[in-house]
Amino acid sequence: MKAVIPCAKKEESLYPFTESKPTGMIPVMGIPIVKHLISDLQSEEVDDIYIVANHREEDFREEFDEYTNVNIVTQEELNGTGGAVETCSFIEEDFIVINGDVVTSGEDISALLEKHRENDASSTILGATEESPEKFGVLSIKNDKVEHITEKPEEPENPLVNTGIYVFNPEIFSILDEMEGEKELPSTVQKMVEEQDVRFEMVENYWIDIGSNRKLWKADRVKRENEIVETDIHEDAQVHEDAVIDGEVIMEKNAQIRPGAVIEGKTFIGRNSVIGPNPLIRDSTVTRNPRLRGASVDKSLLFEKNIIDPLTHLEDCILGEESDIKSNTTIKESFIGPRSFVEMNNSIYGVKFVPDARTDLGEISK
Repeated sequence: MKAVIPCAKKEESLYPFTESKPTGMIPVMGIPIVKHLISDLQSEEVDDIYIVANHREEDFREEFDEYTNVNIVTQEELNGTGGAVETCSFIEEDFIVINGDVVTSGEDISALLEKHRENDASSTILGATEESPEKFGVLSIKNDKVEHITEKPEEPENPLVNTGIYVFNPEIFSILDEMEGEKELPSTVQKMVEEQDVRFEMVENYWIDIGSNRKLWKADRVKRENEIVETDIHEDAQVHEDAVIDGEVIMEKNAQIRPGAVIEGKTFIGRNSVIGPNPLIRDSTVTRNPRLRGASVDKSLLFEKNIIDPLTHLEDCILGEESDIKSNTTIKESFIGPRSFVEMNNSIYGVKFVPDARTDLGEISK
């Protein structure tokens, strides 16, 4: 089994974070989205994985340079997800496609692959129920077979949507070759539905399409809630005897929790983190290499290499990498772009900061 992960498009809906990272390299629970997918695929004995890239392609090449079974393929023309799959037309066996902007569980990937093998179908689609199905491709199902895909209908007939996760046999390349212009996978699959056997498997655990910053925040929360089941502290991490861990925590290599620190709920602490003295972190992700002293972080996602000073409170936020947050600052329900500087004594609520924002210069929002 092979795998294709389309990651070529720059997702403007994830501004400001996609200015400095391709979507697939954005951290969720401290790890790039595509690394979660790759880990799950390798558990299913997928032997070759192809990341289809364009926007910030060099980031993928640098990250996966030493991986023997992860290959970077360039999509020169951004002509849709079908075009991304077509760049891998050299594949001669069944393969799974997972869009690089989704978070799902390894169990759901496994169930999809098993269903495909059982039925020997031309394609098998992973479906999920959605509160707002009109934003997705809606699936019509009869007798466990896909009868139709309707893209973003004004009045959906049901809440069952296409997750952007498929298994195909190589016949799809013939269909893609005949298509002109934009080549999107839903329309490609619709052609398969009309002529071949297309099956369906239902998400049982979780799936999130990361189409907005709020969905990114949710994806991090859902990933932690489902994947952190017990405390796991790396042997080279350090927890001071005067620190308190009250919940389930993952601590990576060389992370330090210093005196007076309190860590609550389901929390991820990335490698080389220095936490403390005297912070409170609750139900959050702190990605690698931060310096966080005497601050409070609640239900937030912090990218790498941030500096957060004492008496700072972050709640329901995403903080881009290499940002510097000074003392006596409160930030709630905001998305702070990478390399931002927030001076002392600020109160920020419901704002999206541009990259390199500076509150001292008034250069902050978009």
